[in-house]
Amino acid sequence: MFRSAGLRLAAVSALFLLPVTAQTNRAVPREPLPPILTPWEIKPTTNDNAPFPGHKVIGNVYYVGTADYASFLITSEQGHILINPDFEDSVDIIRASVEKLGFKFRDIKILLISHAHGDHCAGLAKAKEMTGAQVMVMDADVPAIEHPPTGRGAYPSVPVSRVLHDKDEVKLGGNTLVAHLTPGHTKGNTSWAFKTTEGGKNYDVVVVGSIGVNNARDLVNNPAYPNMVEDYQKSFRVLKALPCDIYLASHGKMYGLNEKYPKLTAGGPNPFVDPEGYKAHIQLLERAFYYKLDWAMRQ
Repeated sequence: MFRSAGLRLAAVSALFLLPVTAQTNRAVPREPLPPILTPWEIKPTTNDNAPFPGHKVIGNVYYVGTADYASFLITSEQGHILINPDFEDSVDIIRASVEKLGFKFRDIKILLISHAHGDHCAGLAKAKEMTGAQVMVMDADVPAIEHPPTGRGAYPSVPVSRVLHDKDEVKLGGNTLVAHLTPGHTKGNTSWAFKTTEGGKNYDVVVVGSIGVNNARDLVNNPAYPNMVEDYQKSFRVLKALPCDIYLASHGKMYGLNEKYPKLTAGGPNPFVDPEGYKAHIQLLERAFYYKLDWAMRQ
């Protein structure tokens, strides 16, 4: 059963390697893919913006986010980098976590995001005002930061200090973060890769932006993002090629925060060292993507 499903997925992925403009006129496959949903789609989380204990992940990498909106602090003697200030009302929660861990919020020198959706970037303006930090954003997401949507989902605009491009490096105090463009979820969706050290050993860290599909209908006949399918496919290729010992993500539920954190506090091996979990996460999201694409082509 699983083998036939895998072959079916491979056939569908080969079909959709064609340009999206050509896909609209192709015959729809006769047999639909079996449903593939992520655990958080099957059972949505609640109170995602509630406080969560700040904690050391590994080396100089700390979790300072909320119950699900993930924020990471990468520290150094010369100042700190914050990935994802989340919502405006998340910022005070993040600051409390940073300070409880023994760091000063005003020592944050660089603000980064995973992608330009409000649950990860709406707090940029407030965090910048509180810290004076530089705001660095992938080029394709800059318009959504400097000229954000109005009405529902609106958030304050903020000027971008540095426009990033694929594989640009962000450096501070001995830390070098590489911005990998992994588009699809947004046009400028960014996954961050860097190294940290603990116990004399180097670890490869990847903070996955997001490679989930929020609305399957957006995958086809989408004039606002006509090459979305190809972008997702590119992102899966990029992420599969990244070396990863510690995988993190823009949402805690995407890397098992609630399951791993109790193990961290109980002692023993660091549960965030999870290279196989990274591979499984990418595989699951890729399968879910092709299921949603297959479904959208039938509508």
